[in-house]
Order: sequence, then C-alpha cells, then structure tokens
Amino acid sequence: MSDIHFIHPWRLLLLVLCIALWWLPAAGRSAWSQIMDKPLAKALIIGRQRKVGQALPWIAMLGVIALAGPSWQRQLPAALTPQSNVMVILQQDGAMLAGDLAPSRHERMQTKIMTLMERMPGTRFGLVVYQAGAWLTTPLTVDPSFYSLFLHAQNPGLMPEGEGSGLQKAVSLAMKNMPDAPRSMILVADNLSAEDAAWLGQQNLPLQVWVPGTARGGILPEKLAVTGIDTRLNVSRFEQVRSDGIPVTLVTTEDDDLPVIMSHIEQGVTAQNNARNDLHWRNDGWMLVIPLLGMLFFWRRQLFCWVLIAPLLLWQPAGHAAWLDAWISPDIQGQHAFSRGDFNSAAQHYTDPLRQGIAWYRAGNFPAATAAFRQAQQTPEVLVWTGNSYAQQKQWQQALNSYDRALSLRPDWQLAQGNRAKIAAIIMQLRQKERDRQSAQGEEQDYKPDEIKHDLKPGQGVNQKDIQPVAGANPQVNQWYENLTVSPSGLLENLYRTQPGEAE
Repeated sequence: MSDIHFIHPWRLLLLVLCIALWWLPAAGRSAWSQIMDKPLAKALIIGRQRKVGQALPWIAMLGVIALAGPSWQRQLPAALTPQSNVMVILQQDGAMLAGDLAPSRHERMQTKIMTLMERMPGTRFGLVVYQAGAWLTTPLTVDPSFYSLFLHAQNPGLMPEGEGSGLQKAVSLAMKNMPDAPRSMILVADNLSAEDAAWLGQQNLPLQVWVPGTARGGILPEKLAVTGIDTRLNVSRFEQVRSDGIPVTLVTTEDDDLPVIMSHIEQGVTAQNNARNDLHWRNDGWMLVIPLLGMLFFWRRQLFCWVLIAPLLLWQPAGHAAWLDAWISPDIQGQHAFSRGDFNSAAQHYTDPLRQGIAWYRAGNFPAATAAFRQAQQTPEVLVWTGNSYAQQKQWQQALNSYDRALSLRPDWQLAQGNRAKIAAIIMQLRQKERDRQSAQGEEQDYKPDEIKHDLKPGQGVNQKDIQPVAGANPQVNQWYENLTVSPSGLLENLYRTQPGEAE
C-alpha cells in the first residue's frame, strides 16, 4: 500500500464543496418547525436529526474520492501478465540430512518444493544448488515431471567437498538464469555464515529465506555423525537477516508455511510490476461504490431503489452496446472478454493496439495481430509479439528482423534470443533444403535417359522414429527421457565433478 496515490488528484478539489454541505441551514428541518413557535417546536420535536446534513456530505466525499481514482498497483491484464519465475537456491550441506524434520530436512524440502510448484500452476521453477560451489541443475520450467526428476535426484552426498560458502555464487547464478521481471528467489538454507548474513542484508534482491530445521537440531546418519556437524539452527543469525528486511519463514511439520511463501512471492511480483513504467495504474475507485450504496440505503431507501432500477429502465436491446460503453470502458469490456477466452470479442473492444494485437494473436488471426502490433509503440515486448505473429504466418525473414530489432533495444533478453535462434534454424534448414533440391535437379539433368537409378538400401536415410512426433504433454522432455542412458543422480554427480563451482 506504499504506492497508493490518485490517478486524477485535481478532482479532490471538489471536497471543498462536500465540506460546505455541512452548513445547509434547513435541509433536514421538519415542516412543523416553520409554523410552530420555537420553544414549542423544540419541546415537541424530540430527537429530530438532520439526516441530510449528516449523510449527504459523507456520500459526496466518497463519490469525489472514487472519481479521483485511488490506485496502489499496476493494471495487469491477462493478456500482458508474464509468467512468474521462481528460482529455488538449495543449500546442500551435511546438516540437511538431519532427522529433526522426518525423514530428513532434505527430503522434507523436496516434498514441500514440489507442493509449492503444484499450488502455483503456470509459474516457472528452476533449481540452483550450492555448498562450496554453486551449480544450476534445472533451468526454469513449468513441467513438474521434469523438475521433480532432478530435484529428487539431488542429494548432499553428490556435492564435492570444499572450503567456504557458495551462497554468493549461487545467488549470482540464479540471477543470471532468470529474466528481469517478475522473478523471485527462495533460499532454502539451515545454516548461514556471519559473512553471508551480512552480505544478504546489503543486497536489494527479490529473495526470501526458507529455513528447515529446529533450534535443538537433529540426528545425522551414522557416516556423518562422527564428523561433528552442528545441526542446530543459529536463530539469532536468521533474526538478523529478517531485521535487514528479508522475509524469513521457518519450515513447519505441516504445510502451514506454504501460504506464507506464496504470499511473499506475490508481494515481490506486485512490487516489481509496480516499478514498471509500461503499465497503467489500476483505478480502484469502484470499490467505494459498496459503502456509498450502503449509506444511500440507510439515508433514502426510495432513492436507493431508483439508483438500482433506473439503469434497467434505460436499457434498450437495440442500443445495448452503446449503453454498456457509457457505463463500462471498452478496454474493461475487452479484458472481461479476454478472461472468458472470447478473444475475438476482446480484440474488437480493445482500443489499445498492444492488447488488441495480443487478443487477435490468441484468436489465431495473425495478420490482424501483426497490423495491431505495428500500430503500437515499438518496445521490445511489442517487437517480440510482432515477430511471433510473423512466425505463425511462416514469414520467417520478417520474424527474424523483428527479433533483431527487439534485441537491439534489449540485448540480454533470453526470450527474444531463444525465439530468434529457432527462426534462424528454420531459415537455415529451408535454405539447405533449397540447395539440396537444386543440387538434386542438377544431378537429374546429368542422368542419361536409359540410366538405371537405385533407391536407398535398407538402413539408409532418415530413421522414421526421428521424425515422428513423440506422444505426451511435453515431447521434448519425453525424447530426453528416451535418450537418457544414465541416472539423473549420475548426471548431477558428473556435472559437479567435471565443472567448477562457478558453472554458468
């Protein structure tokens, strides 16, 4: 609520007129008081209150405040709301195998992280693990099966031994592998060094700390019990991190901590969206209509009924659209239609070319979407949408040009880089096919009329399995599964042994 302000603050000047309503002299005076002597009227008219003088100013003030457009967050239509990105930074020290959270801290956190992902559908999750070094084990993905594969394959025993803490490297690695906004980081750690705690307090990061363990500690497996690892939580150090403004949540035996984690993610995303300048502030003045109608009901019930019935009396089927436009802006109507999945209707209502283009894109009318995007301000986001529209129409070169323009304005945007790489690969394939076709035509001309040509022998050519679509919700992941020759744990162990802790 720190961002609360008024979209039309100059309208608050009307509050002066509302205050003047307090001095209406005889607005609520009884008619008997005009024909009776004042002493007699004062004695007989007992408890008479000036309803107009008491209710009308408040109703007017609420109406003026509503007209001023109170707002505290950006308007995020469904068409423009990007996916949220959450990177889990998982500490992998020996204390994570303690049994104070059954069966162990590590296994309990694996379950909780997957539950969190299930409760936030559409959010992309990634995983960075650290001990003395830091590694990216899972890039951002919305596929729970793929994410669970490597999350459950992870084990502190796979990490190479080393001195020092890799927390700072892990945070840097997580930031490198996430888009600019909105993004969130969840640090799952049961131990923080004094240096790491001080460093976190100096950073301005979209980060929260999720702490597994108890103050009394837990029992370690036999092979680690002799190492003397202290499994007790350093409560004062985590309190220091919290006092520096970083949310700290203690893991509970049930799932009571999950709503807290989700709330911190939502608050962080809202704060990042409010910092954007390409989104309009949302007008929340309509929320004052509820207390306004309540006061109107208790002040004048007949007037309250007229307020509800008059719009119905004015309604005419032939002029329904015009009547609706008078009460609800076309963009709001378009947003409601977009939320219902009626993208054609949404595109017809939107006046903003960017929203209109996105609605046409979702409706599958890509030429109309391209035309709308070209009318919008040419920001990197608009250029990527334009490139996507061209790509859907198989206009590969135009799509490539749009992505290049987007990258010239925002060079480090991974989404645009990925889309450009895909389109560039398609263009290269088409050019190669064209060269092969021309070469084949040249060879055909070299053949003599009576020369015999042999077809491909068995085993030559393209394997049919390589060109058939793979069944499943995520074909790329399914193909990856089929080609997997070692266990995920083996892959992770090989990653840790062969790459340094500063892996990118």
